[in-house]
Amino acid sequence: MKKVKLKLNKYDKKEIDEISSKFNLSSISSRILLNRNLRDFDEIEKFLDPDFKYFERAENYKDLHKGCLRILEAINNKERIIIYGDYDVDGITSVSQFMILLKKAGAKVYYYIPEREKEGYGLSEEFIEKLKNNLIKADLIIAVDCGTAEIEKIGIINSLNKDVIVLDHHQCREELPPAYAVINPKQKDCPSKNKQLCASGLSFKFLLYLNKYLKIGNIEDILLELACLGTIADIVDLIGDNRIIAKNGLKKINDTKIIGLRKLIEVSGIADKEIESYHIGFIIAPRINAAGRMDNAKKAVELMLTNDENEAAEKALELEKLNLLRKQTESKIFDEAVKEIETDFLYKKNIIVVCGENWHEGVVGIVASKLSEKYGKPSVVISLKDGIGKGSARSLGYFDIFKAFKSSDKYLIKYGGHKMAAGLTILEKNINIFSDELNNYIDKIGYTNAGREIESDAFVDVSQINFRLYNEINRFEPFGAGNPVPVLSFNGVELKNIRKVGKNGNHISFSLSKKSREIPVIGFSKINMLEKVLTKPSAYIGTLCLNEFNGRKSIQLVLQDVEEHGDTFNYKIDEKKMKVLNSVINKTKSKIIKADIFVLVEKLNRIYNTKITAEEIVCMLKKADNMQYVLKNDMLYIKK
Repeated sequence: MKKVKLKLNKYDKKEIDEISSKFNLSSISSRILLNRNLRDFDEIEKFLDPDFKYFERAENYKDLHKGCLRILEAINNKERIIIYGDYDVDGITSVSQFMILLKKAGAKVYYYIPEREKEGYGLSEEFIEKLKNNLIKADLIIAVDCGTAEIEKIGIINSLNKDVIVLDHHQCREELPPAYAVINPKQKDCPSKNKQLCASGLSFKFLLYLNKYLKIGNIEDILLELACLGTIADIVDLIGDNRIIAKNGLKKINDTKIIGLRKLIEVSGIADKEIESYHIGFIIAPRINAAGRMDNAKKAVELMLTNDENEAAEKALELEKLNLLRKQTESKIFDEAVKEIETDFLYKKNIIVVCGENWHEGVVGIVASKLSEKYGKPSVVISLKDGIGKGSARSLGYFDIFKAFKSSDKYLIKYGGHKMAAGLTILEKNINIFSDELNNYIDKIGYTNAGREIESDAFVDVSQINFRLYNEINRFEPFGAGNPVPVLSFNGVELKNIRKVGKNGNHISFSLSKKSREIPVIGFSKINMLEKVLTKPSAYIGTLCLNEFNGRKSIQLVLQDVEEHGDTFNYKIDEKKMKVLNSVINKTKSKIIKADIFVLVEKLNRIYNTKITAEEIVCMLKKADNMQYVLKNDMLYIKK
């Protein structure tokens, strides 16, 4: 595995000083803004104050006006409207927005969400057949979070004398579907600047414009809450209009008018928290997604639409149970996938493609994401059933997985997605050649695994960590794709008081000190990084967070990683302490000494009345020519 290398951008001091002076920010905060490609004062103003006065005009979106007029016609003529949406949070919140507004407008509106395993993504064959046989009656179909790739199926719907409006954000191919209106900012001839809107953000913009005609009162805040949920959950770049939706939507969610969302927040155990982007992405969204993954996404839509307290509480609890089932299923498949990857050395490939019989299709996307995180490579996870594979892919920020699929699409039955995530259907017999083609494609474009390079916003001195800096950084919330949590680096510091903490000892805690100033550090689930931390890394890398204990607030660093020293390890051994360590080694009869390093430190200091540290022990072992050792988590193995 490659060593971590820090990447820091260099900026002109004058540029930093001008931003600091104009917006009353520290130089560190100014560097963070520059790292977000924010140089123009107007752009910085919009970033710091993401107000709706900066919201892009809906008229800039191709076909949006046309689509709105068609819906108004359908409402006036009492036509049956069906909102057809995807089964993830983005689709669910898009469907919910349309249902809420159009119901209030007196429309004859219904919704349809396909079952993930039975029907799959997009306009399903089953849905088309029901339309053909008049089992589903509709005059107008509004496809949200899907439809861009459905050329043939929308053609069939047209032949049934029914109109289709597509609101989607997925990548467009050369040919667009023959829909009445296609509202997708990624169309070549769509003049909108906000190309990164997801379906729920696009639905929000569309419905705000539609409501200029409908004039329904006291509804736009509810639509905003739903748009915020979908925007954060779909991991789109939180810049431009997305940032406006997320920032203002979070304010509304903290005093939510949606009964079902309030009950879901309660059952999730975060009712006493200020809801931030983290809570949406990692606590609320997984529970909403669990409906579509493990059962039927309609349950999540019903939760968002209900006005009954008891029904909302019941459905929120149901989603909680489905989420627990999702976790268990996901864990089992992840373990099986890792076993296959390790056995077949798939981690040596440029891209990992792994498959298994009857893996639950609802969780393969999450498993792909976890595999990409574990191995630092794009991953494709495929569930096999009756010779057909259905799967999901997750990528890393510097590799476009959709383009990779496009390069080998002759082996796919169908596929769709975007740069970071994609779905596919493939014949089992084509999986191996498809995997080879993906790896060849990566070789051809000169892809290299840059997964061990970490971008840091700034090198920071311990003395610069204070509540002013913490509060400045908080102004840059919400964090997410396109606006990551600022990453700070510390060098020339001394490590103090390291220990393992947590119920299972999986976390490490220590302090970084320089010139009598200290900052506490917590490394969640970083016990596996202990050796790197103890061998005098050239830099410690982390993010700031607030620690509250017994009513006292303090700022601490959450450890992300460390930048290790180069090939030369400069460490001067303390001969007295080395003598103590050698004494313990020589007295042990076994050829291999095994000890918890923290217990060993305590024992040495107690018996020999010394002040040796875990850092000194590991550094001495590393520097000594005649020593062989392994530190696995907190267990130290020394070969005599």
